[in-house]
Amino acid sequence: MRNVTGILFLAFVFAMGLASCSKEKRIEKNLARKDGKWDVESYEYKYYYNGTYYPYDSFTYTNAGSFVFEKNGTYTWTFIADGESDISTGTWSNSGDELTLVQNSSTVKFKILEESKKKIKIEYTETDGVEKETYTMTLTRD
Repeated sequence: MRNVTGILFLAFVFAMGLASCSKEKRIEKNLARKDGKWDVESYEYKYYYNGTYYPYDSFTYTNAGSFVFEKNGTYTWTFIADGESDISTGTWSNSGDELTLVQNSSTVKFKILEESKKKIKIEYTETDGVEKETYTMTLTRD
């Protein structure tokens, strides 16, 4: 009985490893597919203080620019808000349910909330004592 339990446990661990690896590869291929361009359909910022959401200090932008994810692991992010634009470049990688963006020496790890061939929703949360900031982006492609 112990041997059967051990074998089942090893099979489970092996299957989970394959599943996470295949999900990681699927996301990687999907991000850089075709020209790698994703439109930022929405960019949402939420501010919390001491656990309370402050809607007046929060905002949402629609059609807020685009990302281009290259197969070589680089990205270009064009952010458009209030009639102004900003361009950032860096490297990207993904592992499991995270998309990591590195610009200069700054690293941001977004949690992948939703993912399909035409839509991906990512979120980054920053906490500093009693303050919490959440950045959520919905990326789409044709």
